[in-house]
Amino acid sequence: MMRKIITTIFLCIALIACNRNGSNSSAIMPPELDSILDEYIANNPKRNVFNIVFENRNHKQFFYLQSYPDFYDGNFVDGCFIKNGKIIIFWSVNKSWKDSLLHIPQEELCFDSLAKYSDINKVGVHFDGSPYHLTYRILSVNKYRKAEDSDWSYPEPACDSNVISSAALNKIVNDFINTNDSPTITYLRFSNVNGDNFVSIGYDIVYNPETFSGMFYRNGRIVIVYSLDNIRNLDIIDRKSLLPIQTISDYRSIKRKFPRFPEKKYRIVSKGKMERITSDNSIWMDI
Repeated sequence: MMRKIITTIFLCIALIACNRNGSNSSAIMPPELDSILDEYIANNPKRNVFNIVFENRNHKQFFYLQSYPDFYDGNFVDGCFIKNGKIIIFWSVNKSWKDSLLHIPQEELCFDSLAKYSDINKVGVHFDGSPYHLTYRILSVNKYRKAEDSDWSYPEPACDSNVISSAALNKIVNDFINTNDSPTITYLRFSNVNGDNFVSIGYDIVYNPETFSGMFYRNGRIVIVYSLDNIRNLDIIDRKSLLPIQTISDYRSIKRKFPRFPEKKYRIVSKGKMERITSDNSIWMDI
């Protein structure tokens, strides 16, 4: 009797280990996604960390595949599992089809395996290579195709002038959105240094709740306003038209001081004039 019990225990352990190695991955995602992920892993044999990122943009659904040598970003982990001996991290930019495509049982999640790799938020990581980024548009739960440039397009370019009462700043915002192919989130960050008012414009996939002043839509695109109180004496933004933070609650919030992506910075000379500040200017880092 004891031998039967021990045999049963070892069989259960073997089955759990088999699941953790991802041998039954087709049961936790649609077959086509399983096949795409298999091929992507096979094409990146020297990478150990793989990301599946889901996003809903312009009422269209996408997922991206990314791969890295041995590190990950701890700010962007909804879950992870093992497939073909590799760790697969998944997360969503905003409310998306992630839960429709991935059905990961609790016992398949392997957060403990992340300890083998470096979190770029805690350890300095230098990576000269490319994440070999692939993007797919989700047409249905079981059907996808590689994304095309036209998939990202909006019905019209950013051209409106709502919320911002400065024609000069409006042009900066619209040009930025159109030049950068309609970023997920565009933001304006206001500052005052030595009595001069400045505005920085950039893009991101998350928002900072600490400095959030409000947001608005520019021809369907999200624009967030940060630290508006820093320029109290300038009537540039119509505060009454700004939407509250709950409007963007589908997106991930991260408290961080420095931007993840490059910014453009301007001195607000007047409501009608913005003067570009370049990185060789000594005041650049203070803005």
